[in-house]
Amino acid sequence: MKKIAKKIIVTGMAVMLTIQSMHMGETDNIVYGAVSKKADTFYVPAAQANGIVGATMPYTRYDTDKAVIGGGAAVVSSSDFSNNNIATQASNQSYIKLPSKGAYAEWTMNTAGNGVTMRFTMPDTSNGMGQDGSLDVYVNGKFVKKVDLTSYYMWQYFSYGNPSDTNNGGAALFAFDEVHFKLDASLKKGDKIRIQSSGAKNLEYGVDFLEIEQIPGEIRQPANSLNVVDYGATPNDDKDDVTAINNCIYAAKNKKMDVYIPAGTYKLSKQMKVVGEGIKITGAGIWHTNLQFTSDQKGGGGIVGNCSNVEICNMYVNSNLRSRYSEQANYKCFANVFENGSVIHDIWEEHFECGFWFGDYDGNTNYSDGVKVVNCRIRNNLADGVNFCKGTSNAAVFNCSVRNNGDDGLAMWNDDYKCKDETGNIFAYNTIDFIWRAGGIAVYGGNGHKIYNNYICDTTMASGIHLNTVFSGYKFANNTSGISFDNNVLVRCGCTKDSWNSELAAIDMYGFVKNIKFNNNKIYDAQHDGIRVSVDPSDIVFNSTKIYGAGVDGTTSRKGAALNLDNGKNVVFNNIEVANSHFRNSDGYPIYSHLYSNVSTANIKNYKAVNTKNYTIPAYPASGTFNPNNPSNPIRIEPTTKQPTVNVKVSKTKVKSVSKKRSSTKVKISLKKIKGATGYQVQISSTKKFKKVFASKKVKKVKFTLKSKKIKNKKKLYVRARTYKKIGKKTYTSSWTSAKKVKVK
Repeated sequence: MKKIAKKIIVTGMAVMLTIQSMHMGETDNIVYGAVSKKADTFYVPAAQANGIVGATMPYTRYDTDKAVIGGGAAVVSSSDFSNNNIATQASNQSYIKLPSKGAYAEWTMNTAGNGVTMRFTMPDTSNGMGQDGSLDVYVNGKFVKKVDLTSYYMWQYFSYGNPSDTNNGGAALFAFDEVHFKLDASLKKGDKIRIQSSGAKNLEYGVDFLEIEQIPGEIRQPANSLNVVDYGATPNDDKDDVTAINNCIYAAKNKKMDVYIPAGTYKLSKQMKVVGEGIKITGAGIWHTNLQFTSDQKGGGGIVGNCSNVEICNMYVNSNLRSRYSEQANYKCFANVFENGSVIHDIWEEHFECGFWFGDYDGNTNYSDGVKVVNCRIRNNLADGVNFCKGTSNAAVFNCSVRNNGDDGLAMWNDDYKCKDETGNIFAYNTIDFIWRAGGIAVYGGNGHKIYNNYICDTTMASGIHLNTVFSGYKFANNTSGISFDNNVLVRCGCTKDSWNSELAAIDMYGFVKNIKFNNNKIYDAQHDGIRVSVDPSDIVFNSTKIYGAGVDGTTSRKGAALNLDNGKNVVFNNIEVANSHFRNSDGYPIYSHLYSNVSTANIKNYKAVNTKNYTIPAYPASGTFNPNNPSNPIRIEPTTKQPTVNVKVSKTKVKSVSKKRSSTKVKISLKKIKGATGYQVQISSTKKFKKVFASKKVKKVKFTLKSKKIKNKKKLYVRARTYKKIGKKTYTSSWTSAKKVKVK
């Protein structure tokens, strides 16, 4: 299997600065978090044994089991996880079939929202190119919308090894895709939304689930930015905009400005080039700005970086790619090098070869060091979701939804001995589901990585956590600091038969893997084995592990065991709980091995057998509001290591003159000009201590008029001012001037 360069994103610790924040009319506060790199504004929480698991996303999932069906609709399930049953690829192995006109699935809302994402299936064509269709949407019994669908992006077939675009008689994967759409009126609690077949094209459709969310308003053009429209891009005109967008980015690089892509759909016939240092490229939001790459050929599109300390955010990105071209597509959504603390956040991407592949393929041996991927939706790609490759270090993937990707969901892989080895990468607080080849999270080497608080579920022909030394690169030779997996939850992971007809455990370890520690990980209903350790591992420790359900695929060839120890040498299990393991050896233990028959020979300490099948599987992560800059956010904590504090100095201005007429509502004010200032904040009060502020205003000029009805006929008035300076997203202020008495005429 040809892997995709695995991208890992390292947590960049922000330089902590003591500053005075800008609060209009309020007392100065001390704020922490001033930064020198774009990525530093996005803190990655530390591992929390009792914290949340998975990503915090704004949508609520309405699954198959919550629907009312009718009109000939039926629930299709897979009880044995068979690769030949497409229900195996659905949430909890079931979806709703809509075989003919009038068949429907209906959900009652317990949340509100006007944005809908629907996961669906429909048939392929004999030539593998897919076909178009549609389903109808009703709200409270009233028709509101027809949703156009296509199977163009769907269906990859595995007779053995690598995928085929046409049916070769093998397992049919990539059976589901998704579409998202906006309702004209927001759904309210208690409303009913129905998905119904009109019989379009006489096709059989299927619906797995809906996700409902409230669509936020459009993000306006930021200050100090260039608009792509001014460089010739026109949204929604169905013409090629790639030259205009690239020209705008290049101009922003030269002018040291940012780039804004307004709401609308933009067509791009070739790659979008990101160049420059310290710039930001933003759209109007993931529901508003759409980039559509139009080429269906390998290398035909995607966003390619050759940049440093950039921020890219707030847009939806799609392509016309539908084939891996014998695994040589080279058509990633984000590819190449994003150096020096770059951050990519609030991106919704799908239908690429890979979502993100970081690594230098231009021969310069530059590195994506300190890059972060944050709060993204990484979905429906033919291969990896995120792949850190070629020395990518100190990088992180945080709070992302990684769904329906056809190789690894998140991977770390240094495939080139000419590059430095990878170190210090983080995968934290992500939800990873429907991975249909390889591993939900895969680590193929490196040093000092941390993988924690992730929720991984419903893999097909894939493990939940995958470690091996099969592929090229440094592997684990330099892993002196250790690699840790903490507080991860794995639900219905692993398989009896992958695309090479091999078994994979929920946590699968194969080869010369060394110096790995697992802490407080939980496995539920592993399709085959819970944990497999094979070949020649060393210094492997499992602490506080729960395996509740193993071998639930019901295979008759060899039932899955909690532990498959082909070679358990140098592997220690401390505190392990096991329930519902379908395999038991002759000694009565859930251990499949020709070497170890009981807990003592297998080096298991504090083993506990839980004699019940009535355990509760942790639910799919609940909806919530993600705010990386809000210290009160429950999923965000400050860095555990305190950094040195420094003062950001902003020169104080001076109130040169103030005057007003007694009956007037206006005060004329003159200030001393401060070099480098962004502007000035001015306040008017009736007391020298400014206990009650009548008026407050931000100005950029030093001579101006401040107006308020509350100051009319006041005999005593005082004015004070302070300088402010904006650096990036932060605002710094000087101290206030002394109170200046207004001269009343």
